[in-house]
Amino acid sequence: MIPVPHGGRLVDRVVSDRERERRLSEEHALPRLTPFVDQIYDAEKIGVGAYSPLEGFQGSAELESVLTRGRLLNDLPWSIPMLLTPTGPDQERVVAGLQAGDEALLTDPKGDPFALLHIEEKFHFDRSRLAQGTYGTTDPAHPNVADLLALGETALAGPVDLLRRLDHPTGPFELTPAETREEFARRGWKNVAAYQTRNVPHTAHEYLQRCTLDRDDVDGLFVHPVLGRLKKGDYRPEVILEAYRVLVDHYYPPDRVLLASLSITMRYAGPKASLFLAIVRKNYGCGLFIVGRDQAGVGKYYEPYACQRIFDEYDIGVRPIKFAETFFCRRCGWMATPKTCGHPASEHLDTSQTRIRAALARGEKLPMEILRPEVAEILSRGDVLLT
Repeated sequence: MIPVPHGGRLVDRVVSDRERERRLSEEHALPRLTPFVDQIYDAEKIGVGAYSPLEGFQGSAELESVLTRGRLLNDLPWSIPMLLTPTGPDQERVVAGLQAGDEALLTDPKGDPFALLHIEEKFHFDRSRLAQGTYGTTDPAHPNVADLLALGETALAGPVDLLRRLDHPTGPFELTPAETREEFARRGWKNVAAYQTRNVPHTAHEYLQRCTLDRDDVDGLFVHPVLGRLKKGDYRPEVILEAYRVLVDHYYPPDRVLLASLSITMRYAGPKASLFLAIVRKNYGCGLFIVGRDQAGVGKYYEPYACQRIFDEYDIGVRPIKFAETFFCRRCGWMATPKTCGHPASEHLDTSQTRIRAALARGEKLPMEILRPEVAEILSRGDVLLT
């Protein structure tokens, strides 16, 4: 069955048109904050229920609970802290004048209001401790740690009212949890498997998706790439979406797969990020979650299969579908894993994104065993990576 949202209900903090007009008419009377882009995405996702049961940004007690127990104060599993930390001299001057009980408008990068924050707490926190507790390291070479260490050390906590949706370049692909749940119901899907990705699809990814679609306990596959802020060297969001569109349109049954975008910042927190991303997909209506090797990892910070073992520690009401490392074997003539292939590594074609990026940089044509020709054509255009 389609699972109930995390915590039992889907949070909806999107205000009515009338309330929005009233609030915006008061905008000059309220202090304004432009958060770091990660937190702009988070505010929107809180408002539409993607982060249910969160109603707003977390306070000091809940931050401590997440860091030490991996749980909210109500004991629900939760692995990634959600803080609002205004940064920069202008922002910090505004924060200095705020206190519990105040309200502030949150604005997008263009300075336009999109949300209202009801401040319940203002508190200081230790950035290094937050980095260690979330990402398992304080190394500034870790992309999220570098971002975190550049943020302010004062947080504002409290509920968020969403005045309007953000203007995402992914347009109609940016669905809300209420919209995907409605679409799953319309299609008659009860058991939906989510596929998390931040990359263009290669044949190893396709193999995991096809194996999932072939299961008797799966009605449909929800391909849901993270297309918000990624790190340097990742594919551009528009490239990821276009590549998945050609895969879904040309190779999958149209009634078995739904493609949508998830505009949030990618947290490269290994197992903790994997658990968080599964909770988010639960809110979108998915009761199964595909977990491959080294999901949400970066560099050598996380053991490759820790992202699977964390689901043995926390029951979030989602069944993980675990896969081992997958590769194309020349001798087998098809995709395989260490459990299904007895041939030496010299017969295995590396399908890693590192290999694909290096081959593209050299102008090499990748074989169809690694990359679908339609995807390869998209990547051959150049300027496909974030710099």
